[in-house]
Amino acid sequence: MNRVDLNWDDNEVLPDRMRPDVEFLFGRMSSATLDMVDPHPGERILDIGCGRAIDIVNMSASGADLIGVEPSFVMLSHARESLKLDGYNTAVLQGIGESIPVVPGSIDKILCKGALDHFSDPDRALKQIATAIKPGGSAVIAIANFESLGFKIGKLIFGCRKLLCIKNPYKRLPWELPPDHTFKFDYRTLVEMAGRYMKVDKVTGVSMLCCTPGWGDMLAAFPAGLTRFIVLSLDRVSRVFPMLSDVIVIRCVPR
Repeated sequence: MNRVDLNWDDNEVLPDRMRPDVEFLFGRMSSATLDMVDPHPGERILDIGCGRAIDIVNMSASGADLIGVEPSFVMLSHARESLKLDGYNTAVLQGIGESIPVVPGSIDKILCKGALDHFSDPDRALKQIATAIKPGGSAVIAIANFESLGFKIGKLIFGCRKLLCIKNPYKRLPWELPPDHTFKFDYRTLVEMAGRYMKVDKVTGVSMLCCTPGWGDMLAAFPAGLTRFIVLSLDRVSRVFPMLSDVIVIRCVPR
Protein backbone atom coordinates (compact mmCIF):
# COMPACT_ATOMS: atom_id res chain seq x y z
CA MET A 1 0.00 0.00 0.00
CA ASN A 2 1.26 3.50 -0.84
CA ARG A 3 1.99 5.87 2.01
CA VAL A 4 -0.52 8.62 2.71
CA ASP A 5 0.90 12.13 2.29
CA LEU A 6 -0.18 13.85 5.49
CA ASN A 7 1.20 17.18 4.26
CA TRP A 8 -0.38 17.21 0.80
CA ASP A 9 -1.41 20.72 -0.32
CA ASP A 10 -3.48 21.48 -3.41
CA ASN A 11 -1.52 24.72 -3.87
CA GLU A 12 1.13 22.51 -5.47
CA VAL A 13 -1.18 21.20 -8.19
CA LEU A 14 -3.46 24.12 -9.05
CA PRO A 15 -2.57 25.71 -12.42
CA ASP A 16 -0.89 29.11 -12.42
CA ARG A 17 -3.27 30.32 -15.13
CA MET A 18 -6.86 29.13 -15.25
CA ARG A 19 -7.80 28.66 -18.92
CA PRO A 20 -11.50 28.82 -19.88
CA ASP A 21 -11.80 25.04 -20.35
CA VAL A 22 -10.26 24.24 -16.96
CA GLU A 23 -12.26 26.92 -15.17
CA PHE A 24 -15.50 25.59 -16.67
CA LEU A 25 -14.54 22.01 -15.82
CA PHE A 26 -13.94 22.75 -12.13
CA GLY A 27 -17.18 24.68 -11.74
CA ARG A 28 -19.32 22.22 -13.67
CA MET A 29 -17.78 19.22 -11.86
CA SER A 30 -18.83 20.70 -8.52
CA SER A 31 -22.36 21.60 -9.62
CA ALA A 32 -22.99 18.24 -11.32
CA THR A 33 -21.73 16.37 -8.25
CA LEU A 34 -23.77 18.37 -5.74
CA ASP A 35 -26.88 18.17 -7.94
CA MET A 36 -26.57 14.39 -7.84
CA VAL A 37 -26.01 14.38 -4.06
CA ASP A 38 -29.16 16.52 -3.65
CA PRO A 39 -28.78 17.29 0.09
CA HIS A 40 -31.87 17.63 2.29
CA PRO A 41 -32.45 18.85 5.86
CA GLY A 42 -31.54 16.31 8.51
CA GLU A 43 -29.57 14.02 6.22
CA ARG A 44 -26.13 12.96 7.41
CA ILE A 45 -23.74 13.55 4.51
CA LEU A 46 -20.09 12.53 4.48
CA ASP A 47 -17.52 14.14 2.14
CA ILE A 48 -14.52 11.83 1.79
CA GLY A 49 -11.35 13.62 0.72
CA CYS A 50 -13.07 16.93 1.46
CA GLY A 51 -9.97 19.05 0.78
CA ARG A 52 -10.72 22.70 1.56
CA ALA A 53 -14.35 21.78 2.43
CA ILE A 54 -15.66 23.92 -0.44
CA ASP A 55 -18.41 21.41 -1.21
CA ILE A 56 -19.38 21.29 2.46
CA VAL A 57 -19.68 25.09 2.45
CA ASN A 58 -21.82 24.90 -0.69
CA MET A 59 -24.14 22.32 0.93
CA SER A 60 -24.41 24.11 4.27
CA ALA A 61 -27.63 25.95 3.44
CA SER A 62 -29.41 22.63 2.82
CA GLY A 63 -29.82 21.91 6.53
CA ALA A 64 -28.01 18.58 6.25
CA ASP A 65 -25.58 17.37 8.93
CA LEU A 66 -22.21 17.55 7.17
CA ILE A 67 -19.02 15.65 7.96
CA GLY A 68 -15.71 15.97 6.13
CA VAL A 69 -12.89 13.44 6.15
CA GLU A 70 -9.40 14.39 4.96
CA PRO A 71 -5.98 12.80 5.65
CA SER A 72 -3.75 15.85 5.10
CA PHE A 73 -3.02 18.11 8.07
CA VAL A 74 -2.48 20.97 5.62
CA MET A 75 -5.81 20.51 3.87
CA LEU A 76 -7.60 20.06 7.20
CA SER A 77 -6.23 23.45 8.22
CA HIS A 78 -7.54 24.97 4.97
CA ALA A 79 -10.92 23.27 5.51
CA ARG A 80 -11.33 24.49 9.07
CA GLU A 81 -10.38 28.00 8.04
CA SER A 82 -12.98 27.95 5.25
CA LEU A 83 -15.67 26.74 7.63
CA LYS A 84 -14.65 29.22 10.34
CA LEU A 85 -14.67 32.16 7.95
CA ASP A 86 -18.10 31.20 6.62
CA GLY A 87 -19.51 30.67 10.10
CA TYR A 88 -20.41 27.00 9.75
CA ASN A 89 -20.26 24.50 12.57
CA THR A 90 -19.32 21.31 10.71
CA ALA A 91 -17.33 18.25 11.76
CA VAL A 92 -14.09 17.86 9.81
CA LEU A 93 -12.08 14.78 10.78
CA GLN A 94 -8.72 13.33 9.87
CA GLY A 95 -9.09 9.97 8.16
CA ILE A 96 -8.64 7.99 4.97
CA GLY A 97 -11.18 6.54 2.59
CA GLU A 98 -9.92 3.02 3.16
CA SER A 99 -10.90 3.23 6.84
CA ILE A 100 -13.81 5.63 7.22
CA PRO A 101 -14.21 6.74 10.85
CA VAL A 102 -18.00 6.28 11.04
CA VAL A 103 -20.39 3.59 12.26
CA PRO A 104 -21.40 1.20 9.43
CA GLY A 105 -24.82 1.97 7.99
CA SER A 106 -24.96 5.41 9.61
CA ILE A 107 -24.59 7.77 6.61
CA ASP A 108 -27.43 8.88 4.34
CA LYS A 109 -25.23 10.13 1.52
CA ILE A 110 -21.54 10.02 0.70
CA LEU A 111 -19.67 12.37 -1.60
CA CYS A 112 -16.21 11.67 -3.01
CA LYS A 113 -15.22 14.25 -5.61
CA GLY A 114 -11.86 14.17 -7.36
CA ALA A 115 -10.27 12.12 -4.60
CA LEU A 116 -10.68 8.39 -5.29
CA ASP A 117 -7.70 8.26 -7.66
CA HIS A 118 -5.49 9.65 -4.86
CA PHE A 119 -6.31 6.78 -2.48
CA SER A 120 -3.80 4.01 -1.83
CA ASP A 121 -6.50 1.38 -2.36
CA PRO A 122 -9.56 2.71 -4.25
CA ASP A 123 -11.24 -0.70 -4.27
CA ARG A 124 -11.09 -0.94 -0.49
CA ALA A 125 -12.37 2.62 -0.20
CA LEU A 126 -15.42 1.78 -2.32
CA LYS A 127 -16.10 -1.24 -0.13
CA GLN A 128 -15.92 1.04 2.93
CA ILE A 129 -18.31 3.49 1.28
CA ALA A 130 -20.80 0.71 0.58
CA THR A 131 -20.59 -0.37 4.24
CA ALA A 132 -21.11 3.15 5.60
CA ILE A 133 -24.29 3.96 3.62
CA LYS A 134 -27.71 3.45 5.17
CA PRO A 135 -30.30 1.35 3.33
CA GLY A 136 -31.93 3.76 0.91
CA GLY A 137 -28.87 5.99 0.91
CA SER A 138 -26.51 6.81 -1.93
CA ALA A 139 -22.89 7.56 -2.79
CA VAL A 140 -21.79 10.03 -5.47
CA ILE A 141 -18.30 9.71 -6.93
CA ALA A 142 -16.74 12.13 -9.41
CA ILE A 143 -13.41 11.33 -11.02
CA ALA A 144 -11.20 12.38 -13.94
CA ASN A 145 -11.56 10.18 -17.03
CA PHE A 146 -8.14 9.17 -18.38
CA GLU A 147 -9.77 7.80 -21.55
CA SER A 148 -11.58 11.01 -22.41
CA LEU A 149 -11.97 12.19 -25.99
CA GLY A 150 -9.66 15.11 -25.25
CA PHE A 151 -6.91 12.80 -24.01
CA LYS A 152 -7.37 10.48 -26.99
CA ILE A 153 -6.96 13.42 -29.37
CA GLY A 154 -3.95 14.63 -27.41
CA LYS A 155 -2.26 11.24 -27.62
CA LEU A 156 -2.84 11.22 -31.38
CA ILE A 157 -1.40 14.72 -31.78
CA PHE A 158 1.69 13.97 -29.75
CA GLY A 159 2.13 10.61 -31.46
CA CYS A 160 2.32 12.46 -34.77
CA ARG A 161 4.71 15.03 -33.27
CA LYS A 162 6.97 12.23 -32.11
CA LEU A 163 7.02 10.66 -35.59
CA LEU A 164 8.02 14.06 -36.97
CA CYS A 165 10.75 14.35 -34.30
CA ILE A 166 9.14 17.44 -32.78
CA LYS A 167 10.33 17.91 -29.22
CA ASN A 168 7.75 17.62 -26.45
CA PRO A 169 7.60 21.04 -24.68
CA TYR A 170 5.90 19.71 -21.52
CA LYS A 171 7.36 18.03 -18.45
CA ARG A 172 4.26 15.87 -18.09
CA LEU A 173 1.45 15.33 -20.55
CA PRO A 174 -2.12 15.69 -19.19
CA TRP A 175 -2.99 12.01 -19.77
CA GLU A 176 0.03 10.80 -17.80
CA LEU A 177 -0.70 9.91 -14.18
CA PRO A 178 0.25 12.86 -11.91
CA PRO A 179 2.68 12.06 -9.08
CA ASP A 180 -0.01 12.57 -6.41
CA HIS A 181 -2.37 10.03 -8.07
CA THR A 182 -2.35 6.28 -7.54
CA PHE A 183 -4.82 4.98 -10.13
CA LYS A 184 -6.00 5.77 -13.67
CA PHE A 185 -9.79 5.68 -13.86
CA ASP A 186 -11.96 5.61 -16.94
CA TYR A 187 -15.67 4.89 -17.47
CA ARG A 188 -15.33 1.12 -17.53
CA THR A 189 -12.99 0.75 -14.56
CA LEU A 190 -14.98 3.14 -12.36
CA VAL A 191 -18.36 1.51 -13.05
CA GLU A 192 -16.87 -1.97 -12.74
CA MET A 193 -15.06 -1.27 -9.45
CA ALA A 194 -18.01 0.52 -7.84
CA GLY A 195 -20.35 -2.21 -9.11
CA ARG A 196 -18.56 -4.83 -7.01
CA TYR A 197 -20.07 -3.35 -3.85
CA MET A 198 -22.99 -1.15 -4.91
CA LYS A 199 -25.52 -0.75 -7.69
CA VAL A 200 -24.61 2.09 -10.09
CA ASP A 201 -27.98 3.72 -10.81
CA LYS A 202 -26.94 6.95 -12.56
CA VAL A 203 -23.96 8.09 -14.65
CA THR A 204 -23.27 11.45 -16.26
CA GLY A 205 -20.34 13.16 -17.92
CA VAL A 206 -18.88 16.59 -17.30
CA SER A 207 -17.15 18.71 -19.96
CA MET A 208 -15.34 17.55 -23.07
CA LEU A 209 -11.96 18.29 -24.71
CA CYS A 210 -10.48 19.95 -21.62
CA CYS A 211 -6.67 19.72 -21.65
CA THR A 212 -6.55 18.84 -25.35
CA PRO A 213 -3.29 20.46 -26.54
CA GLY A 214 -3.96 24.05 -27.61
CA TRP A 215 -7.69 23.90 -26.88
CA GLY A 216 -7.69 26.15 -23.82
CA ASP A 217 -5.55 28.79 -25.54
CA MET A 218 -7.88 28.77 -28.55
CA LEU A 219 -10.94 29.23 -26.32
CA ALA A 220 -9.19 32.09 -24.51
CA ALA A 221 -8.76 33.87 -27.86
CA PHE A 222 -12.49 33.69 -28.68
CA PRO A 223 -15.07 36.24 -27.49
CA ALA A 224 -16.37 35.25 -24.04
CA GLY A 225 -19.89 34.57 -25.32
CA LEU A 226 -18.66 32.20 -28.02
CA THR A 227 -16.39 30.39 -25.56
CA ARG A 228 -19.31 29.94 -23.17
CA PHE A 229 -21.51 28.57 -25.94
CA ILE A 230 -18.84 26.06 -27.00
CA VAL A 231 -18.07 24.68 -23.54
CA LEU A 232 -21.77 24.43 -22.66
CA SER A 233 -22.53 22.62 -25.93
CA LEU A 234 -19.70 20.14 -25.37
CA ASP A 235 -20.86 19.61 -21.80
CA ARG A 236 -24.31 18.65 -23.03
CA VAL A 237 -22.71 16.09 -25.35
CA SER A 238 -20.62 14.74 -22.46
CA ARG A 239 -23.75 13.96 -20.47
CA VAL A 240 -24.93 11.66 -23.26
CA PHE A 241 -21.48 10.08 -23.79
CA PRO A 242 -19.86 9.98 -20.33
CA MET A 243 -17.24 7.49 -21.54
CA LEU A 244 -15.74 10.35 -23.61
CA SER A 245 -16.20 13.13 -21.04
CA ASP A 246 -13.44 14.80 -19.05
CA VAL A 247 -15.01 13.84 -15.71
CA ILE A 248 -17.34 10.98 -14.87
CA VAL A 249 -19.93 11.31 -12.08
CA ILE A 250 -21.75 8.24 -10.82
CA ARG A 251 -24.40 7.68 -8.18
CA CYS A 252 -24.47 4.35 -6.37
CA VAL A 253 -27.02 2.80 -4.05
CA PRO A 254 -26.74 -0.23 -1.74
CA ARG A 255 -27.53 -3.59 -3.27
